[in-house]
Amino acid sequence: MRKNSGSIYFIAFNIANILVLWICLVPFVYRYMTGIDFTISNLIYCRLRIYLLDVLIVLPSYYLTLASIDRTLVTSHNALIRHRSTRRLAFWTISGITLLWFLYYSPIWFLVSIQSPAPGFYICFFEPGVYSMFVSYSTMTITGFLPPFLMTIFGIMTMRNFRRSRVQPITNENNIIALSSKDRQLAIMLLFDIIISVVLSSLGSILFVYTQRIPNERKTMEQQALDYFLLDFGLNLVFVQASLTCYSNFIVSKKFRKNIRKLIWKLMPRVCRRQWMNRWSNVALNSLNMTSTALTVWPRTVAIH
Repeated sequence: MRKNSGSIYFIAFNIANILVLWICLVPFVYRYMTGIDFTISNLIYCRLRIYLLDVLIVLPSYYLTLASIDRTLVTSHNALIRHRSTRRLAFWTISGITLLWFLYYSPIWFLVSIQSPAPGFYICFFEPGVYSMFVSYSTMTITGFLPPFLMTIFGIMTMRNFRRSRVQPITNENNIIALSSKDRQLAIMLLFDIIISVVLSSLGSILFVYTQRIPNERKTMEQQALDYFLLDFGLNLVFVQASLTCYSNFIVSKKFRKNIRKLIWKLMPRVCRRQWMNRWSNVALNSLNMTSTALTVWPRTVAIH
């Protein structure tokens, strides 16, 4: 599977989701358990966390968009189009997209600071101004609207190509090149990931637009509290999306479930594996003894009657 170009996009997509969960949730759990918040005590860590947070929120959706484009190429009925899907192209596009977004959010290193909006209350956030508004609306556009739109288009094209049972070969011969089972499984996994991403990203964008309906200066305390709640809920949808990917792949793909079982078996300590094998061997032996005993007793019972 790793030799397949589509699997490279999925690996990058899942790595980005894991990093989102680690970088965003682990510091939050540590702060909740210890009461220590490094984002308001160390300016470098403050800027680094927001920088990685903004970049990693954007990257998974664009990796998934690249995967949808790749699946559209692979499932095409034209063999010339299918051969454009290569591992080299996957590495180059992933590297280019990653570098683009790291450069795009580089001003964060200069325009984020530790602020005190109220006495005794400190936050790590963007400095008020044009760049803060620009980041808010641009992130909503490039994360909430553009990737779902592109994924929907290429997902529909993939489904249309997926329904075709025959594809055109490179030459003019009458041979038929069937879609491989690996490409078929990746296409199905991709479609489910697209559905999850489109639904959750669209919902988060709608919530953000709703919170911007009234300027901050005109909002009452109740409206501000509601908007903060909706923004936090929309941010949590990012974590939900990052977590649902593994479960959706586990449900959809039989090959993925098999690989997960192999991975768990390899990671399991040797002692646990030995105990597990002995347990099931004893269960199988007891079942065999019970079966043989039943077969021995049954003729005797028949003879007595």
